Amino acid sequence: MTAKNLTARNTFPALTLSINLLVILCTIFIISLFSPSCANAASLNLKNLVLDNQAGAIMARFGLELKDDTKTEAALENGIKLKLECKAALYLRRSMWPDSKIASKVYTDKLYYSSLSKEFILEKFGNSIALRDKKITMLLQNGWNSIVMDLGPWSSLKRGEQYILKLDVHLDQTDIPQWLKKTLFFWSWDIVPSATYKLDFTY
Repeated sequence: MTAKNLTARNTFPALTLSINLLVILCTIFIISLFSPSCANAASLNLKNLVLDNQAGAIMARFGLELKDDTKTEAALENGIKLKLECKAALYLRRSMWPDSKIASKVYTDKLYYSSLSKEFILEKFGNSIALRDKKITMLLQNGWNSIVMDLGPWSSLKRGEQYILKLDVHLDQTDIPQWLKKTLFFWSWDIVPSATYKLDFTY
């Protein structure tokens, strides 16, 4: 009786581990079916990154262009929801020490498809009314043609100093469970590869 209990106690964890691995492998397979096979062909291209002074504030202005948006369109129509995330950080360049961060900001948009209205929908950060269009190309041209980020007071800049503006752009899936992201840390969840841009300037 004791031997049988010990045997059952030893095999149960192994059985549970096998089931967990099977679930994870099935999840990977399902995701690969719904993910566009040529997603890496798409790219987010930056347009006209500039800094200007607006009412005493540092404004970063830029546009984004999605190349090969048919891959993104297919993903959205399959029910995948996307989030555009732009992280801007302004640094004071230093020669002898690490660069000093002056300001940082995060901008986000939500992009998804409505099967009822047959429209692509873009919820822009700070806007209560979402943009809608049956063509994703037109929607993104209108929504991402001009993005503005407030990086703090202009007075934080000093004459004659060198600065760096770094901009990280991500277009990521929003409906992936957090536990799955942690488990499959080696898996890329980006529909479009992330991009990083840098602007060096002297004030």
